[in-house]
Amino acid sequence: MDREVFFLLPKHSIFRNALLLTAIDLLLRGISMSFQIYLSGVIGAAGLGLLQLVAAVGTLGMTLGLSGVRTAVMYLCAEEYGKRRPGGMRHVMRLCILWSSVFSILTAAALWGFSNQLAAVWLKDLRAASGLRILALSLPVECLVCVLCGYFTACGKLRRLACVEVAERLVSLALTFLLLRLWAHSELERACCSLLLGGGGAAVFSAVWLGLLMRKDLRQYPPVPQPPQLPRRLCRLCVPLALGDYLRSGLRTLEQLLIPLGLERSGGSTGSAMAAYGTIHAMVFPILMFPAAIIFSLSELLIPELARCRAEGNSRRILHLTGRSLRLGPVFACGVSALQFLLARPLGMLFYQSEEAGHYLRLFAPLIVILYADALVDGMCKGLGQQTANVRNNTITSLLDVALLYLLLPRWGIGGYFFTFVLTHALNFYLSLRLLLDASGSALPLGPLAKTALCALASAAACLLLPERGQCLLQILRTCGLFLAAYLPLLYLTGALVPNDRRWLRRRFPHRNGH
Repeated sequence: MDREVFFLLPKHSIFRNALLLTAIDLLLRGISMSFQIYLSGVIGAAGLGLLQLVAAVGTLGMTLGLSGVRTAVMYLCAEEYGKRRPGGMRHVMRLCILWSSVFSILTAAALWGFSNQLAAVWLKDLRAASGLRILALSLPVECLVCVLCGYFTACGKLRRLACVEVAERLVSLALTFLLLRLWAHSELERACCSLLLGGGGAAVFSAVWLGLLMRKDLRQYPPVPQPPQLPRRLCRLCVPLALGDYLRSGLRTLEQLLIPLGLERSGGSTGSAMAAYGTIHAMVFPILMFPAAIIFSLSELLIPELARCRAEGNSRRILHLTGRSLRLGPVFACGVSALQFLLARPLGMLFYQSEEAGHYLRLFAPLIVILYADALVDGMCKGLGQQTANVRNNTITSLLDVALLYLLLPRWGIGGYFFTFVLTHALNFYLSLRLLLDASGSALPLGPLAKTALCALASAAACLLLPERGQCLLQILRTCGLFLAAYLPLLYLTGALVPNDRRWLRRRFPHRNGH
């Protein structure tokens, strides 16, 4: 039985699963963007603004309700697999669901009790109170869904999870549409409540479906006694993760308060600085991070995979996974960084009709390499059990971020924000990378990384010879074609990618003929 169980998680499925998660993420984003266009016509900008205010509270509520348990459930379930104890996942899930239920119910009770005060004092709109109460009712179910998703991610059963996520989104849209047409009409408060009720109903649907699938799954594994140290292990994992999430949320809120205050103190450039800050966050960052879906998916999958290898004592596979990820991840990041640098102006004009957006996109594009690599390294550190050290590093950089914003924003305006962003993200990446190398015993592949950077620079230089003419979409297609035609052959010619990499990827993404 154990032998059969272990074949449920083939070693060469991780990158194929990452592609599956990426495809689903992009599909759901597309559905959401389409529905967002419909909503803007139904409830207008004021309704969307009110919904965003409630959603900000919901994000904080999810942080408090989960309290680090999503990562913990992936880690502990993968650990049970690694110890040849798949039946132990029953105990893991029972404890994780109990943990999430306690914290989410307490958070929901506080949210319900203080809904009027939050709406009046924090959100500055009493119409949000009813939406906050609906959010409080759905919060425990939303947290339960996150815990169940962590189980299926740890088990590598991504197809089931993908089906449920797509169905949940469709149910949410259908319920919301019906409520908007039959109940809300043009009343703003009711419209926002309709959106939250639709999301809550879809969460109940998803929780029931995932719960039944998990129950059916766990029945096939023979029961094992609960390890006496499991509750302690859960606390040791969740507490630092929860404290880190709480601290980041608090510091992020403080940062959002410091930025307008600091820009007001910067003098006559307040208006332009605030406009630039809005352009960066609302226009530039979505473009910067959109291709990162595959990096985030891969990072999430590496957590249970590395936890399983660590439990097995399989140091060879740990070295293999970390080394390959550190070498091939920057290949993707450097390519995206160079392309967005080249296409900054056309992308800004195509999406926003804004020259300023293109200017800031070109300014931030070189940082893509650090941002993407940091996300990948962060996932690998969590998979290797370095949660506490990771939280410490994140805390250091977050505190530095707040201090620099307080000191530099009044003097340099938006330039102080850019300098702080670069410094803190670079420092966080350095600390996380050093932690990963120490924990895994791997070495940084400096040679292939240098070759990758040179290939990206050479390909970008070739594209700069093209004249900027024609429509934005044609410029984007022409530049992408020329860049890839130069970048990929250069990677192989310089040895940044080798035939072994191609065979390795081919095993993870097999052709339809089964080779």
